Amino acid sequence: MTTHTLELKNVTKRIKGKTIVDGLSFSVREGEIFGLLGPNGAGKTTTIRMIVGLISITDGEVLVNNVNVRQNYETAMERVGAIVENPQLYDYMTGYKNLMQYARIMPDVTQERIDEVIKLVDLEYAIHDKVKTYSLGMRQRLGVAQALLHKPNVLILDEPTNGLDPQGIYDLRNYLRLLANNGTSVVVSSHMLAEMQMMCDRVAIIQNGKMVRIDEITNHDEEKDVKVHFHIDGDVHQAKQVLSDGDTSLVLEIIGNELVVETADNKTIADLNRQLVLAGILVVGIQRKTKTLEERFLEMTKKGGNVNEVAIPVNK
Repeated sequence: MTTHTLELKNVTKRIKGKTIVDGLSFSVREGEIFGLLGPNGAGKTTTIRMIVGLISITDGEVLVNNVNVRQNYETAMERVGAIVENPQLYDYMTGYKNLMQYARIMPDVTQERIDEVIKLVDLEYAIHDKVKTYSLGMRQRLGVAQALLHKPNVLILDEPTNGLDPQGIYDLRNYLRLLANNGTSVVVSSHMLAEMQMMCDRVAIIQNGKMVRIDEITNHDEEKDVKVHFHIDGDVHQAKQVLSDGDTSLVLEIIGNELVVETADNKTIADLNRQLVLAGILVVGIQRKTKTLEERFLEMTKKGGNVNEVAIPVNK
């Protein structure tokens, strides 16, 4: 049975008559990395602020470990760790003293736990340096350590890769996967498509405060999401004609010296290759590719779709 650590049920936020978040519903499974994807202004940070109680919920319910945030806030937050926008740190203190300061307001945080999270985020070499000397990536890791001190089973990070260099992003991604593998549910928000594809198990695409779709990242072997690239040494147009004559229902596309076929069936791929070889066409490579999150995102939000599906910028 699937355990959900976080559930949003028709959550809405209105400010001065303007709807910022509109009837948002989703649930987060135990031990998964769940992404909130959308452009700046889509409602991601507002949603996170409602989840952790920084702003009120106009309508709907947020449940954390089956506890209603509006009805029993303190209990609901007992096992939640969060960084909203930027980690709040004391620059004049060392990283270690920052963690000690935070540990004083949390119940049952032991010395061993502090050392454990320092090791987890790989800050042992700099933990006794003042935070004002830290790079942005080091500050982000210290913020994650702070959020993990009380052993939350739900970790929420708002735009955690902002400003990080490639090494910092890679390290953060590995830390989050380690946490998820050990049962922590991780919620991250971002407008960076490529990073969300590499980081998340599922992504909720949000636009204008509304849910467009929840997309599975790790399970895209459905026929509609797979294309096979035949690398042709010779006349690729002839190769297309051969396959078209064999099956007029095939969706074929030419990209350079590649013939691209929409299919996911391994038997079909082998049969198409056989047809080409028997026709005297040299196939030097076959690549089976799933659509990227970017391709699916643009399909879902392209102009001409439904009321919520319009082109939006994703690189602000």
